[in-house]
Amino acid sequence: MQRLHAQVCVGVASAVFLVSSAIATTKTYTTDADFDLGSLSSLNHDAPNSNQLQINVVGDTFPILWVANAGEDTMSRVNTDGDGGNGCEEARYLTSFGTPAALANHGAFSGPAPSRTAVDTDGNVYVANRNFSGGRSPELLKIAVEGGVDRNGNGVIDTSVDTNGDCMIQPDEMLPVIDDNGDGILQISEFRDERVIWVTSFAGPAHLGRSLCLDTNGNLWAGTYSSSQSYYKFDQAGSLLAGPIATSASNYGCAVDASGRLWGATLASTLVEVDTNTDTWTTNRAGQSNYGIAVGNDRVYLGSTLHAFNPATNTFQFSVAFSGTGVAVDGDGAVWFGTPTLRKFASNGSGDLISTPVCSVGTAGERGPIIGKGGRIWTINTGSNSISQYDTNCNFISTIPVGRAPYTYSDASGFGARTQTDPTGIWTVVTDSGSPGNEWDKVSWNSEPEGNIPAGASIDVEARAADTLAGLSLLAYTPVGNNAGGLGLLGQFLQVRTVLRPNSNDESPVLSDLTVASAATANCDNNADGEVNILDIQNINANRNVSVPPGDPIFDLDANGIINVLDSRICVLQCDNARCAISQ
Repeated sequence: MQRLHAQVCVGVASAVFLVSSAIATTKTYTTDADFDLGSLSSLNHDAPNSNQLQINVVGDTFPILWVANAGEDTMSRVNTDGDGGNGCEEARYLTSFGTPAALANHGAFSGPAPSRTAVDTDGNVYVANRNFSGGRSPELLKIAVEGGVDRNGNGVIDTSVDTNGDCMIQPDEMLPVIDDNGDGILQISEFRDERVIWVTSFAGPAHLGRSLCLDTNGNLWAGTYSSSQSYYKFDQAGSLLAGPIATSASNYGCAVDASGRLWGATLASTLVEVDTNTDTWTTNRAGQSNYGIAVGNDRVYLGSTLHAFNPATNTFQFSVAFSGTGVAVDGDGAVWFGTPTLRKFASNGSGDLISTPVCSVGTAGERGPIIGKGGRIWTINTGSNSISQYDTNCNFISTIPVGRAPYTYSDASGFGARTQTDPTGIWTVVTDSGSPGNEWDKVSWNSEPEGNIPAGASIDVEARAADTLAGLSLLAYTPVGNNAGGLGLLGQFLQVRTVLRPNSNDESPVLSDLTVASAATANCDNNADGEVNILDIQNINANRNVSVPPGDPIFDLDANGIINVLDSRICVLQCDNARCAISQ
């Protein structure tokens, strides 16, 4: 390393030279242990690809299942990892007018009756109130997986919590929805639970919102069963982007494949196709009776008569199995069909399903199945107000009480969205600077040669900062550029969320390393004469192009590892006198 030089002011017999002209908090994540400091979802650092992150071959999802309780107009949030893996209801939210002490009890086919769900790549849920009440249009709601909106301004997010830890939400652990002005129109200001982010109505009265899914860009598609028989496209803020897009079919459920094609079930024998890229209806095809719908293995699968459509050949595989409601595809490509009999089907080498189930089990379920975290399979037990889970070999694990008449069989965990529609792996980590109000300057990644982003794949990074861990969840993430300074986020804690997406050939990007750095606090008076002037600038210039070790910021005011003109410019801006003159 070159030798560092310093110049002292004339007339000063001795001077103390500062060995730390810039102070910055930096943290680099690059080893397996580093990555494990955060939360990994559908990512791994398995050997032989250790000390880096790549997307799992078998996809996974969040440890949360969202269950729509149609008979009481609520949504249950279930922690699928809770209670030692048996599952635990940890919150419940009203989706329409009501009070926890007097919840509705009207069955699954009257009143608002929420049912269809969609879960985005952040884990937030969208749910449709079908609204069997003739005078009300169907409604869409967004419920946040974390944080919320402090509508009453009390400094906290008021929300449902399992305060007594019994894994079942009681009336006093929920919050009401009050029709404040008595107009019967559901408005977000009337929700006392502040994790309910927005509500919007669509279509017309009695049109029945019976279909809901997310496209490859994260936009929400809501379909109506009656009257308009159309799809409506919304962004994640609840704003209408397109529609009505008429399908001339009774829209009953949907799923979007990775190319952006929406496939719709109809509670008949029609398979609907809509192009979400151009917002246009494509065609309707005649198949067999359908109820549930899912995509996977380059196929579209439908029940109640289990059959499959191959878009590449424009052909159906008919009559694989009978007498079921929902259908789902797990991470291994197995197709689950049921209920009340839950069956698992494998495909042959050509992608067609083998009609003999791999395993089957009788259940109390009437809706589902739904793929949850870890490949566990969930059934919705409408008659017993509960849900049950099974392992990948059809073995029963547990049953969990939820609300009245649960009625969910669409993507309620985000598994379909995260493995088929928009495949993602997510790593989230929090760095503590130790200093309240710390200014975070930049995030950089893949400085090591192992880092790789194949053509068509991507790594997206976003960040947020707060002085408390609880405060992080109240803030939106900000997208960040790689090694782009001037981030300007303030707070002791910085939370970084990194999303990896493969290309169309399923090639995963590789995250080899990620570094966060706070803004350097420059002390440009490097000769300690009491002011910043030309002598300090000359000291920096005398050491230009000298590399310094990481964490050794002598004259390296921007902490980029080398002393250069950028460091001089930082101090020119701090000069005490015009033109950096020396005081006389």
